[in-house]
Amino acid sequence: MPSAKPLLLLIGAALLAVVGALFGFPWAAGVGGVVVLGVLAVHPAVTGAAVPRSTRLLLQGGLLLLAIAGVVELGGWAASPFGEAPPSASELIALVTDPAWQRTRFLRQLAVACCLILVCVCLGVAIARLPRERLRRIGRAVPMVGVFTLVTLVFLALLPSGLTALFGSLTNVAMTALLVLGGYAWAMGRAVRRYGAAPSIAAVGATVLATAAWLAVDDAWRSRPEPRDSDAFYQAGISVSVAVETGPDVETAFAVAALLLGAALTVLACARLSTAGSETR
Repeated sequence: MPSAKPLLLLIGAALLAVVGALFGFPWAAGVGGVVVLGVLAVHPAVTGAAVPRSTRLLLQGGLLLLAIAGVVELGGWAASPFGEAPPSASELIALVTDPAWQRTRFLRQLAVACCLILVCVCLGVAIARLPRERLRRIGRAVPMVGVFTLVTLVFLALLPSGLTALFGSLTNVAMTALLVLGGYAWAMGRAVRRYGAAPSIAAVGATVLATAAWLAVDDAWRSRPEPRDSDAFYQAGISVSVAVETGPDVETAFAVAALLLGAALTVLACARLSTAGSETR
């Protein structure tokens, strides 16, 4: 099958990116993410003659901006002055209270947020250029698909850390996970039957990317430079976070997986919907 090799390459590169983020290997995460976005940019579904040139450029531009955002974020991660050794509380406090480090971090987070906003703009314009009937189907799918997608994203983000304390045991967490994921599968099946597969998938991807952009803006706002030398509460929080046993970075791995999945779903679904002969069902 002609599409088997691109699919295997996408899956392999995505796994490399997620595993690299999970275990703290920034270059593995960066290479895997760039390969995924590059394969999507040259995928036959995107570069096919049936896809309008303007739509193709918008989709590829969005992928390029997403790759730039990832490189900027992971570049800062790789430039840690502590290397592979975990920092002590005093070293970390000295770093995060340094005005130069605060300014650099803020500019990095601001650049990432701007790139993700532009990604949403590019893909949003590409979606807005779809034929009216297909655009209407996406619009009708967004309320249902978007709400269920957001709830599921929040649940999955809390799954590694906060849910055991909330529900009391791993068994209760597992049962809740089955209910949430089962409910999401039911909602997506209903959306596909009602609005079509491609519009529903486009709505899922757009929701994921819009959520990521909003979180990046929030991170940029929170990272703005502030004097911290005399903030005893802030420094105590850092000491506590260093004292907690560290392990795989599930949160970063989840963020990388969500961004790559959101980009793939949005780009491929939008490319399919933009072709003259595509069907929405």
